[in-house]
Amino acid sequence: MKRIQQVLPIAVLFFLAACAGPSEKRAEIMEQLEAGEIPEEVDVFTLDTDQSVVAWEGRRIGGGHDGTIGISHGEFYVFNGELLGGEVIMDMHQIVVLDIENPESNARLQAHLEHDDFFAVDEYPESRFEITSVEPIEADETDFTHRVFGNMTIRGITHGIAFDARINLEENQMMAHADFDLDRTQWNVRYGSGRFFDDLGDRAINDDFGLELNLMAAN
Repeated sequence: MKRIQQVLPIAVLFFLAACAGPSEKRAEIMEQLEAGEIPEEVDVFTLDTDQSVVAWEGRRIGGGHDGTIGISHGEFYVFNGELLGGEVIMDMHQIVVLDIENPESNARLQAHLEHDDFFAVDEYPESRFEITSVEPIEADETDFTHRVFGNMTIRGITHGIAFDARINLEENQMMAHADFDLDRTQWNVRYGSGRFFDDLGDRAINDDFGLELNLMAAN
């Protein structure tokens, strides 16, 4: 009888785990993801770095510049057809300027962006966005479908951010689009900021810069 009494609670636990509903299982999976584990129950969608684009836009009085940032790797975790988390890792050595046609001027701006004035890419070669949660929203005139929450790391500094995104998740493919602004000074990118430097006049650069994400991933 003692042996049966010892085994019975374990059997009950397995039974209860098997009967756990989707919400309980989702909560369990989220805890594992927060701990840095990838549960077996999730489907892992790998980012197609050739088909995905991270675009940037810097602004100042009377103009600005734009370009792209290289993507090293990315993956997303899906459970029951629902995006739960993931990450995108950007290669800061692959900052590209698109709006300047003159090769010398283009190279000069690219070098400046790589310099410590901006992203200090030799010291901080990667930037990272980690998704911590995703909430569905009612589609509006912009067709955004989800609110995405996560941690953005630039220059070794991490801040929580949130933005709306359009996410289309099918059986074995995910497409996502988002377009939002970040305050660069939160990541210690202060060059040309009127908040920290006086008498800049029309040389001042907006603290907010734009990021546009067009991501494609497959399982």
